[in-house]
Amino acid sequence: MSTDIPPENIPPEKRPRVVTAAYALWLVAAILLILVALVVLTVPLAQLRTALEGQGSTGPDIDSYLSTIRVVGVVCGVFGLALGLLAGPMRAGHARMRRILVAASVLVAVLLMFVVFGLMLFQELLLVVLVLLAASVLVYRPGARGWFARV
Repeated sequence: MSTDIPPENIPPEKRPRVVTAAYALWLVAAILLILVALVVLTVPLAQLRTALEGQGSTGPDIDSYLSTIRVVGVVCGVFGLALGLLAGPMRAGHARMRRILVAASVLVAVLLMFVVFGLMLFQELLLVVLVLLAASVLVYRPGARGWFARV
């Protein structure tokens, strides 16, 4: 006779609230990044070019600016999808995914701060930086430690 408890009789552990909150924040950041990508990539270039010419910009400057915002849009979309996909396994309790997601969040936050402060584009992305950093801090709170140690 085995003294092991059958798996169906083991009560499931309740997910800590900090893990759920971090998951929600990462999803919000992912959605915001994807929305930024969709907005930037669907802006009609002809209208934007006309508006920039009306402000006195030259042709090469306009081309450089339009290329830059398109690249920023693509990068935001890729990182938004990646963060959204990594958040699921983290929520399930995989410690490795937690570390990867936090590292990716810090990388994205640094890149977004470069876009905002270095390129002087899209100041609204600072909100995404704050959300990413808040999620990264929450997932390492003491209350979440047991959730990631069990797997």
